[in-house]
Amino acid sequence: MSTETLTPPSAADAGASTRIAAAWRRAASRRGASWIVALVLGAVLAAMVWLQMHSQDEADSRDRDTRLRLVAGTLNGAFDNAGKFALSLAEATARRPDVVEALAAGDRGRLQVLSQGPYDYLSRQAGVQIYGYHTMDLRYLLRMHRLDAFGDDISGFRPMIVAANRGRRAQTGFEIGIAGLGIRGVALVDRGGASAAPGGGSGNSDRQPVGTMEVGLDVRPILDLVKASTNTDIAVVIAPSMVGVALDPKLPRFGDLVLALSTDDDLFAAMLKTTRPRALRDVEVDTREIEGRRFSMLSQPLVDFSGRQVGMTIALEEMANTRGRLRTELIVTALCGGILAWVVFAVLFRHALAVVHRSRR
Repeated sequence: MSTETLTPPSAADAGASTRIAAAWRRAASRRGASWIVALVLGAVLAAMVWLQMHSQDEADSRDRDTRLRLVAGTLNGAFDNAGKFALSLAEATARRPDVVEALAAGDRGRLQVLSQGPYDYLSRQAGVQIYGYHTMDLRYLLRMHRLDAFGDDISGFRPMIVAANRGRRAQTGFEIGIAGLGIRGVALVDRGGASAAPGGGSGNSDRQPVGTMEVGLDVRPILDLVKASTNTDIAVVIAPSMVGVALDPKLPRFGDLVLALSTDDDLFAAMLKTTRPRALRDVEVDTREIEGRRFSMLSQPLVDFSGRQVGMTIALEEMANTRGRLRTELIVTALCGGILAWVVFAVLFRHALAVVHRSRR
């Protein structure tokens, strides 16, 4: 039976073991440093992507707000210009001596002959819907747009005519009547002088009032022109509780709001079925989702000729679906940049460690 002799490890073996352990420690240290650097790079890139997305959202919001407020300005300017145009037509007619004499005599036939040519042209070329004359006792003497209707008392549903006669001042702006919503201009017809402009001073004592003359414009062509220039759909929404007169029962109603006019009835009907915009006293810009599509929405008050709020105008602009694509591009770019930075760092770190190791030998 033989016995094995156990010899203690030599110094060379102990040195080798020490070197192996040191190599393992250096390798572990490198891996740990690499992971730390990778985490730092990832955190930095994630923060950069978040800041970029947040900045992009803020820029989009500012751009949307600015753009829609320009739409509001364009729409208000179009309404104001239409009102001035309607009043200028009424004033021009009211200053004709032959019209003054026919209205003073209550001669419907003569007024119709004098007005037929201008009305035919303006209704075709300028969107004139309303063209008529009223007597001093607030009765409609002649409607060129409805020749069969005359002699009726309009004091109960035509506040614009009542205001013109009571204040002896011309009126212009929005009014809601039997014919619906329109932009109208009402001029005073006086014998012995010209009629007074809105806000003007009192007339001369030698003027004898004989009635009023009005011109009304269709609002829909104005909405179409604004849509063509701004690429937004626009609606006029009336609040019956604010109006005080009966509205056409055929108009679509959504709760306490009535859709009077729009450039896209289906779109605004879908919006009003799911959303009830509040009657505001200032311009408001918001976002809405309608039938799975995102829109920027502008709401602003609609006031009539007297300055009373009667509803609101709403503009919708569909939001381009580029936000998701932009964010995907940012994330992919950040990931690629992170991987590239990590690889470059790993190569440089390994090279630096090799240089340090050689310098110690």
